[in-house]
Amino acid sequence: MKRAVLLLLLVFPLQPATSRYDRLPPQKKIDLIEQGKIPPGTQVVFGEKELNGFLAAKAREVVPEGLRDTRLEIGDGKATGYAMVDFVKMRQAQGQDLNWLMSKLLEGEHPITVVGHIESNRGVARVDLERVNVGGNTIQGRALDLLIKTFVNPLYPQAKVGKDFELGYNMDRIELHPGMARVVMAPKGSLQASR
Repeated sequence: MKRAVLLLLLVFPLQPATSRYDRLPPQKKIDLIEQGKIPPGTQVVFGEKELNGFLAAKAREVVPEGLRDTRLEIGDGKATGYAMVDFVKMRQAQGQDLNWLMSKLLEGEHPITVVGHIESNRGVARVDLERVNVGGNTIQGRALDLLIKTFVNPLYPQAKVGKDFELGYNMDRIELHPGMARVVMAPKGSLQASR
C-alpha cells in the first residue's frame, strides 16, 4: 500500500491547495479582491488559460484597433507576453497621431514579445522587463522607455516598470509558477486594508 501511495505521488505530484475562489471567472476574482472580500491568508489562483481568455477580452476593450492575438505564458517568477501590434493604428484608436518619423518606423503590424519577471512581498511588488522584441529586433534603453511612454502609459497611467509599487487591496504577494499566477492575501493584521 505504501508503495502505491509513493508511486502515485511520483507520477502525480502534489498540487498546491486551491481555495473556493479558484473556480470563479477571473473578473469575479479581481472584483472580490478589490472589494476586500477575500479573507486574509487566502491564496487565489489564476490559471494561464483563463488569464489568456480574460486578457484577450480586456485587450479588445482597451485597444479596439491595432492589437490582436495576445497570449501569455507563465513560468517560475516570469511571464512572456506575445501579440501582433500595429502601433500606428493603436495610437490612432486613442485619438492621437504619431509624428512622421515614428509613423514610418512603426507602420504595419509587428509581432511583439515581452519577457518580464515580478518580485513581490509584504504588499510591495516590482516588475522588470528582461527583453522586448518587436519584429525580430530587441528594444532596450531609451528606445524601450519611449515605447513605454508612448504606448503603455497612455493606456495604463499607473503602470510602473522597474520601480517598486504597492499592490494594495491587502495583497501580500503575487507568485508566478508554470501555468499559473497565485495571489496571496496578507495574513490578518499584517497590511493595511485596500487603498
